[in-house]
Amino acid sequence: MAEKQIEIELKLRIDPKHVARLKNAPVLREVKEGRRLVTTHLVSIYHDTPKLSLAEKGLAVRLRKKGATGWEQTIKATNGLREALPERNEWTVELEEGVLDLDRFTDKDVKKLLKKFVKKKKIDRIFESDLKRGAVDLTYRDAVIELAIDQGVVRSGAKEVPISEVEFELKEGHPAALFDLALELQRTVPLLLSMRSKASRGRDLYLGNGPGAYRAAAVQLTPDMSAETAFRAVIAQGLRMILSNEVCVRQDLDIEGCHQMRVGMRRLRVALNLFKKNLPAGEAVLLRRLLKLCSKGLDGLRDWDVFLTETLPMIEDRFPDHAGVAELRKAAEKQREAALANARHMLDQPEYGQLLLLLGAWASYSRWASGATAAQMKAMAAPVSEMAEPLLEQAYKRVTKRGDHVAGLTTPQLHALRLDVKQMRYGTEFFGAIYGSKKVKKFRTKLTTMQEILGQLQDAAVAEARLMALAPQLSKDGMIAVGLISGWFGARADHRLEGIEDAMHDFIDQKIFWK
Repeated sequence: MAEKQIEIELKLRIDPKHVARLKNAPVLREVKEGRRLVTTHLVSIYHDTPKLSLAEKGLAVRLRKKGATGWEQTIKATNGLREALPERNEWTVELEEGVLDLDRFTDKDVKKLLKKFVKKKKIDRIFESDLKRGAVDLTYRDAVIELAIDQGVVRSGAKEVPISEVEFELKEGHPAALFDLALELQRTVPLLLSMRSKASRGRDLYLGNGPGAYRAAAVQLTPDMSAETAFRAVIAQGLRMILSNEVCVRQDLDIEGCHQMRVGMRRLRVALNLFKKNLPAGEAVLLRRLLKLCSKGLDGLRDWDVFLTETLPMIEDRFPDHAGVAELRKAAEKQREAALANARHMLDQPEYGQLLLLLGAWASYSRWASGATAAQMKAMAAPVSEMAEPLLEQAYKRVTKRGDHVAGLTTPQLHALRLDVKQMRYGTEFFGAIYGSKKVKKFRTKLTTMQEILGQLQDAAVAEARLMALAPQLSKDGMIAVGLISGWFGARADHRLEGIEDAMHDFIDQKIFWK
């Protein structure tokens, strides 16, 4: 094996109870071409400085014992990131004993990295993984792919977390083959995309970091970046929001996680709408349908979270001894439990797994281009700055046209305006980096003010509907509490309606940043 290689791999999560089904999947039997899984016991020891300074630079230093065949040491370095499909430079040399010896590397590129980032630093054992790996090479279409099924733990000190995952590593061919094979297998076995390496899990264990809500980071776009590159960056960000917040819903850790997961899905729907003209229908239509379906599975949980943590506490503060308010909380908590079960059920459905893999593929290579016209290909190859201005202008006109007479809008019309404002805001966040930050910040602030007011009006409408659903379960005191909340909502809505007109005028009167 050459000392230097480029590693491109797709990582998937699998429940241990489904591993046997995966091994016997018809598509795998076909592409193994008679080859058998070879099982190896792998113990991998990861080294870094106490403050993990190597990881901060995108480096991983690993010492590995491979069954009874001996030891090897590996350096991995990020070589660009296709989000769902990491691409890394990797250097490996064999060792006679299990002692790290970085001087054994001879490749000039890795020696340069070691000199720059490792020299004179004290590095030591930080965490380890202890796995049984079943591996076999697959011949799939025009690609050669190594399948690895890993079962075991990642351990740091006395702490450990279980690992059950599948890796597809590309040996020859195009990355599309990794996703196509995974999508085929997913019809037989529940597989979920993962963007977390064993090293990242080990570092979190070492640092004592637990899972929590993940909010959107700024999309780093530049004016000369192609529209396709920008689009894929936006897709990657939305995918990361979904995956990073999934654990909060599965384990009911942080209600903000459900909210941010829905935000990620909404941002993706907006991105697909903004770029709609330049995307062939095909999978774009499927993605929109899957996003809508999966987002709907989270709606009830988010609605009851808002009701229980924001709406009801304000009523409880005003009527602390009201029996009906206490009854209302118990009934709402019961509804939330059902909504949580529904959200978790959605996460276990094939549609959610399909959504993750398709988003990963769209973020990783030009899968969107299948069936694209010459005009669409040309538009997506042009600088994103050429596309941003007309898209922002179009979104702006929708907001100002509907909001020009905002005081007279009905509740459904206000909801439609809220969706327009949300699309304008996400478009501003997507493309804002290619314009002056000061002008963009001012514009976004006024947009956010409108969105917050319209969001509160929408929350009121949703809460009213949820309260009506509770009515059959409530006593007379409970129904009195419903009346208290309805009256409070009505007064609050009237007050907020006065504010939306001023907020809309402030928004319209400002200079737009893209001209």
